[in-house]
Amino acid sequence: MMDLTKDTEKLQEYTKKWTLTIIFLTENHLSELVAIGNFIEDKTKFIQVWEETLFCKACVQNHFLELQGYSSECISGACDPLGAWRELQVLSSEAYDFFKPLTKIEHFTREVFEKVQRFVVKLRNVRKKLETKGTKSPEYIH
Repeated sequence: MMDLTKDTEKLQEYTKKWTLTIIFLTENHLSELVAIGNFIEDKTKFIQVWEETLFCKACVQNHFLELQGYSSECISGACDPLGAWRELQVLSSEAYDFFKPLTKIEHFTREVFEKVQRFVVKLRNVRKKLETKGTKSPEYIH
């Protein structure tokens, strides 16, 4: 078994693989949620779409916790680009805290959907920073 704390390159490869995978999943979850927000003005349609959409708030929260963990590991290991890992850690913490009190359909207002869209954009921007030249997509890193 390899000790990743002794090999920064392997730590970065391993952490980036799982981080990018989780970012893709999270972006997908959040994009589905944003799509529901398009119906916020028509309460009947909004409720119908809400009930038909497979959205897992707990999954999103878990993904943000995972991203906090992986970003923390890479910050400790001084992975490149360090600024992107720090940005991911702050974003993940903020998003986790944001979603936690949203427990009822009534909590999902236009402002909430707008904030979720901003999270999507920020998460995508961090992902692009982590996807540096030469980085393989997650399914090809072993």
